[in-house]
Amino acid sequence: MGRYRLLFALLFVFFTPLVLAETVVDTEETPVEVTRTVTKSSLAATRVDSKLNEAVLHKSVVDYSLPEDLLPVMKKCVQGEEDDCYFSLKTFENSSDPATASAANLELAYLSLQRGLMKQALAYVGHAAELSPDDPFIQLSKGWFLLSAGKYKKAREAFADLMYLTADFEYVSSAKLGTALSFYYTGDKEKAIQELQYLYTSNPYAISFVSYMLGKIAAQTKDGKKIAPVFLQQSLSHDEKNYAAAKLYAEISAKEKEDLRSWQYYATLYALDPDNKKLAAKMERYATKFEDKRIDYLFYFKLDQPIVQELVHTPSERIKMALYANREQVPQSLISASVMGAGRFVVTDEKLGEVLRVASYTEKKIVFNAETGGVDLQDAKGRVEFSAKRPFTISSEKTERTLLVSKPLATNIFAADLSDKELAGALIVIPNKEGFTLVNMVSVEDLIPSLLAVQAPNVKETEALKALAIVLRSSLQAARTEHADQPYQITDNDPEFKFKGINLISTALLDASKSSTDFRLTQAQAGFYSDCGVVTANGLANSASLPGYVFSPVNVSKYILSNPPADLYSRPQDPTQWASIKWIYEYDAKEIEQRLSYKKNIGKLRAIVPVKFSPQGRILSMRFEGSKGSYQSQSAQETVFILSAGTMRSNLFDVVPFYKGKNIKTILVRGYDTGEGNGLCLHGADGLAKQGADYMAIIKYYFPEARILNTQTGTVN
Repeated sequence: MGRYRLLFALLFVFFTPLVLAETVVDTEETPVEVTRTVTKSSLAATRVDSKLNEAVLHKSVVDYSLPEDLLPVMKKCVQGEEDDCYFSLKTFENSSDPATASAANLELAYLSLQRGLMKQALAYVGHAAELSPDDPFIQLSKGWFLLSAGKYKKAREAFADLMYLTADFEYVSSAKLGTALSFYYTGDKEKAIQELQYLYTSNPYAISFVSYMLGKIAAQTKDGKKIAPVFLQQSLSHDEKNYAAAKLYAEISAKEKEDLRSWQYYATLYALDPDNKKLAAKMERYATKFEDKRIDYLFYFKLDQPIVQELVHTPSERIKMALYANREQVPQSLISASVMGAGRFVVTDEKLGEVLRVASYTEKKIVFNAETGGVDLQDAKGRVEFSAKRPFTISSEKTERTLLVSKPLATNIFAADLSDKELAGALIVIPNKEGFTLVNMVSVEDLIPSLLAVQAPNVKETEALKALAIVLRSSLQAARTEHADQPYQITDNDPEFKFKGINLISTALLDASKSSTDFRLTQAQAGFYSDCGVVTANGLANSASLPGYVFSPVNVSKYILSNPPADLYSRPQDPTQWASIKWIYEYDAKEIEQRLSYKKNIGKLRAIVPVKFSPQGRILSMRFEGSKGSYQSQSAQETVFILSAGTMRSNLFDVVPFYKGKNIKTILVRGYDTGEGNGLCLHGADGLAKQGADYMAIIKYYFPEARILNTQTGTVN
């Protein structure tokens, strides 16, 4: 809680009384303009009666049981048979069994909400509440459905009635958040702040979103711009994936004429969504201010010379990794880059053989020559020492010496991370019509420690690192085989093989890789993801016991509502850093419509419908319905890009749309864990290792069908 106390101090230092015109709602929900004074105590989070403690956070257990009659129907729902799912449920809405009828009506309510049928959704949830008046989840759902439909006063009444049914932390927090949003949307920011204060000091799972909302409110007041950045920084410190917070921070920085900061944040957003014309225009405007120095002010890593310099080489199969790839895994054409060796390096033409030897720590520049269509290798004074129109290779004389690629420059400086990178192995320069691409040809065993550094920066247990090294090795071998005839087999921006340079490695990572060198996974598709909730994609539990979870549209939302158990293997050490496990984001419908327009113009967004699910309820495909048509995403990755420019943490989530008339204005996305839930959970493995599991046990836990091959002995475990 030390971070909270520090922020409170900052707030009281920076905040002065605010006077603003805002909208307040009367008993008929009709907005009227009044002047209200918001004091520093309004936005300064104060300590509340409810204390943050483990007993409160992990007290309740959500009931996922379904009536037997509905279980066959859920199979149709998970298989994406939308109409069959819906109409099969309707046959039970008036069942003689109140429990079955209530459950069917609640499921129909959720399906109707997804389809944008708000009147039907409210009718179904109302009927379910009549049949089960003491069910807190139904009452909570009723409040959120009313909020979605813009019936703010009735939503608050529903949330207030919930308090008579339960004191469980999840329910109370969700109701408080819904109440805060209802006040915010009707213009009563003072009361919204009061509700947000409770969450700010008591709910670690919502701290990033709540900080964002407090920053958003502050930014909308006359003098709030002075404190809004503090809240937004807090939001991003708890969750760097909070797209809305980063966007608002960029906008505030621009208004305050903080050119450098606004350039950096707008550039970060533009790199996520380079087809966004509004962001492109901002980039052009700021580029004129920084001119040739603009790339130096981006969040790119720069090196003057190699850091590692010498790496113990482990002979093994070599793999080709394309450098500077964009989010579609396409390596960018560079127009220039520099290269330096920690030892002497040799330049070899594929036909001419050796053409140049370069002394250690001597920088050479690789430059695309637009006039000749070739690539020139220049010295420090710009004199051309070698030219080529076909691929050539740069390699150290001694295999343990490293190469540094620095100052890479592409036509579009936002399409890829243009950080400097220190490499093991050789560098292949491949000329093309627009410039050249770089490919690192490296021993698989020399590459693994640097991949560990990026994928598991907070994993400390040796056995967990060894388990991940085995998974990476197996994945790399599969990529080598699958793309053997291609110019490269992987890219440095592949989610599974993100590479930022061998300069990030440590002794622990080298040891983990070396001690697992002989082991491979067989009879299983290797894969991993960072953080896991309770239920993985294949139904494994990341805690001592698996909850009675079975898929249904309602149960997905129940699961997302539930707090992680106290014994969750992947729990973070810092209780305020839960965003990778459980998260909340807000997205603007206009931005979703913009990203949809790259595929199809559907007009104003009116419904967001999950279509295909994994057996555990992860969303594999979504249909976006609008005033002019609809578009269905074809993969989980495409869905996440459309909703969030690719920043959403996983495909296990639910959506609450907030309507203005027939159209969606904003959406609230509530989700769990990271990635797609397949394979090894990195922080789950770390938790298992802390409990005494070795790498073999960890592998067998997350890959129960797999076998581990010892390539030296030929034995299989």
